[in-house]
Amino acid sequence: MNILLTLFILFMTPMAAHAQSTSKDIPIEISADQNLEWRQKDQQYIANGNVEAKQGDITILADKLVADYKENADGKTEIWRLTANGNVQLRSDDNIVTGGQAVYLVETGAAEVTGKYLQLTTPNETITAIDKLTYNSQTLIATAVGNAEIIQKDKKLNAEKITANFVKNSAGKQVLKNATATRNVKITTPDEVLTGNNGIYNAQKNTAEVKGNVKIKRGPNTLEGARAEVNLTTNLSKMFGAPEKGKRVKATFFPGSEKNSKAGAQ
Repeated sequence: MNILLTLFILFMTPMAAHAQSTSKDIPIEISADQNLEWRQKDQQYIANGNVEAKQGDITILADKLVADYKENADGKTEIWRLTANGNVQLRSDDNIVTGGQAVYLVETGAAEVTGKYLQLTTPNETITAIDKLTYNSQTLIATAVGNAEIIQKDKKLNAEKITANFVKNSAGKQVLKNATATRNVKITTPDEVLTGNNGIYNAQKNTAEVKGNVKIKRGPNTLEGARAEVNLTTNLSKMFGAPEKGKRVKATFFPGSEKNSKAGAQ
């Protein structure tokens, strides 16, 4: 038996600022296969068994869902937090976030997902982590913590922490703008491997800047320095030293191995 509850939430910010409707009176629909409890003393709704919560273009799927609500001064009910447990999926437009547990703050559109199999899938990228994954449906910012990774076609970015900023393109689709990587950065392409302490990947220009103990390895050849700028489209790499800190640029080339690529040191 499927149990369905629809809650009309007044005077609240919709779960997604980019939802098509401009009305603030968008209902949250919660359905479950097993049961749905209303705990008035705790101000909670608890749903169990193949649960689905939906508002606008946001959908949360889980084995169990707890909806915390409050009573406004005008007597109207407002759900302010959704806590999902077990086989969690959070869907927004073409994006899917998966994990073991999730806490979603309705007004801000922020979700924090933890547990196993943390992953954010978009039409163009896959983002994974082992500690936690946060995603905000309003600001379009995702943060992956713990062995974080972004895979985009033939490129891969790894770091301890990655913050990805998305924007809407002219077609209204969400695309990656840039990604900031912190600690143990590694960028892998079919042509080279770039490592360093911290880095920024500009997805719009397909360029990367990495700072701190930087090393570029292209085949047997290497460039080492304090900072690197890399154009991942043209394969043009520039390595910079830090004379004020006594750090020089070092390059090791093997004859005949760089016929189809460009590299420079400064």
